[in-house]
Amino acid sequence: MKRILLFSFGTSFLLIGLVVLFLAVGYFQDPKFHSETSEWLKAEPEDIWNYITDIQDLPNRRKEVVAIKILETKPDGTPTKWEETPDMGGYMIFELRESIPNKRWKIELTDASFKMRGSWTYTLERKIPGTVVTITEDSEITSIPVRGAYFLAGRDATLQKEMELIHNRFSGR
Repeated sequence: MKRILLFSFGTSFLLIGLVVLFLAVGYFQDPKFHSETSEWLKAEPEDIWNYITDIQDLPNRRKEVVAIKILETKPDGTPTKWEETPDMGGYMIFELRESIPNKRWKIELTDASFKMRGSWTYTLERKIPGTVVTITEDSEITSIPVRGAYFLAGRDATLQKEMELIHNRFSGR
C-alpha cells in the first residue's frame, strides 16, 4: 500500500512538474515571431501562383486542414476571406491583404481559436529558368500554452512545412 501511495505521489509530482516546465517555456518565449525562407524552383511563376492561391485545394495538400469555408470573394470569385478548420479542432480566419498576380500574395490570420494572429507573404521572382519563392511570416501568439507547443514543434515549423509542400509540388519538373 505504501509503495502504491509513493508511486502515485511521485507520478503526480512528475506530471505537475512537466506541466509547470511546459508553461514556463511558453511564458518566456517572445510572443512575436518573424522569419523568412527562400528557395529557387524550376517552375514558372504562374504555375507556383496557381498552386499557392488555390484556397479550395488546401485540404487535399495539407493534412492538418480538414475543411475550408469561403466567407467572402471578389466579383471574379477569388476568395478574399476564408475559414480553415484544423484537424485538432477550432478555427482560423484568413483574409487576403495583397494580390499582385504571379509576384506577391499576402494573407493575414485575423482570428483564430488558438490566440494567434499573423501574416504570410509569398513573393515570386522570375530567375530564368525558374522562380525564387520567398515566404515571410510575421506572427504573434498570445497564449502561453500555444507558445510552449510551438517552441517544442519549432516556431518556424509552419513556414518550413509550407515551403516543403511547394518544393515537393514543383521539384519533379
